[in-house]
Amino acid sequence: MYLQMYLKKKLKMYIQMFLIISVFYFYFCKKFLLRMVEVKVYNDIDSEKNGAWMEMFGTGEVFSAEKVRNLFDEHKEEMDFKFLINCDGGSVREGLAIYDIIRTAGKEKNIYTNIDGGCHSMATVILLAAPKENRSGNINLRALIHRVQGGIEGNADEVRQYADEIQEEEDAILAIYADRTSIDREILKKLMHEEKMLTAKELKKYGFISKINHYTTNFKINKMSKSKQDVLNSAESFFSKLKNLLSGSEPKNYDFTDADGNVLFSTESETDELEVGMPATPDGTFDLPDGRTVTIAEGVITEIVEPEGDSEEVEALNARVAELENALKESQSVITDLKNLVSSTHTVQNRTRVPGQKPNKTKTVDEMKNEMRENRSKYKGRK
Repeated sequence: MYLQMYLKKKLKMYIQMFLIISVFYFYFCKKFLLRMVEVKVYNDIDSEKNGAWMEMFGTGEVFSAEKVRNLFDEHKEEMDFKFLINCDGGSVREGLAIYDIIRTAGKEKNIYTNIDGGCHSMATVILLAAPKENRSGNINLRALIHRVQGGIEGNADEVRQYADEIQEEEDAILAIYADRTSIDREILKKLMHEEKMLTAKELKKYGFISKINHYTTNFKINKMSKSKQDVLNSAESFFSKLKNLLSGSEPKNYDFTDADGNVLFSTESETDELEVGMPATPDGTFDLPDGRTVTIAEGVITEIVEPEGDSEEVEALNARVAELENALKESQSVITDLKNLVSSTHTVQNRTRVPGQKPNKTKTVDEMKNEMRENRSKYKGRK
């Protein structure tokens, strides 16, 4: 009876160890084996079709919904995606399509956005595709929120219809702003009508980002932060303790304890082996967790009574314990393989860029508004 209870308790302990190892393994893989894909949003937001037209005017490559869709298709195994934004904006409909693709990619908690420089117009919608806690910006960022711009030639009915379409797009953007920032819609609408350039602090105030990045140059290393090697050392220490635990059965090192860890008696041996005639203290009769009864008289073990019980159940429990012990020992080789992988001299290519990005020149608010109107006039009447 006592032996079965002891073995069942030992099984429970090993199962708990397996849970700890599983959590550690998942954390390790997520942080060190899975890579983050970084994508630069440095070009105007528009469709690939319009991009071909824009090439004629020397405006360069576009950032399109097609590119984002291909990005997710090509990196299905990747967990984290970070969109780095330095963009003047572009097509409302294309921007909304990109927003929807990112939000429905099944990676909601693994999407990150950061403003590298400028985040204007529809780029602010792409910024909001990430959860608030994953949205950040550099100290000197600038962001422009404005009303939807457009231009069309036609009769009164066509102009009114076009105005209704523009209002629908503006309402869609406001709905995203309100949903992702938790700021009152009327406050956001006022910001949109003011068309004021916002700073990093203002963008954080209105809930567009949750963190402003700070310069790390010449900063002292935070002693609380852990490097990959720190984590690996912790893992090695953990498995070393585990190995020591499995190297011998409990109790060990002189002391024999009860089920609660209280010392019953001690021997002069460094192992847990018990023999009649072995020196031990104190005198008395003691029931061990494994079911044995040990009698000590005048500082010597005089009798050891083996437990009685169901031999088949005991044999099955012993077999299960042995199986778990072997599995735990094998887990140490797994962590060694992981350590060798991370400490390898091979450099993992862990960043993906959208090709053809060109740095944007700093523009004033009026210059950007005029450019938007000019672009609209080039494609007037086209959706």
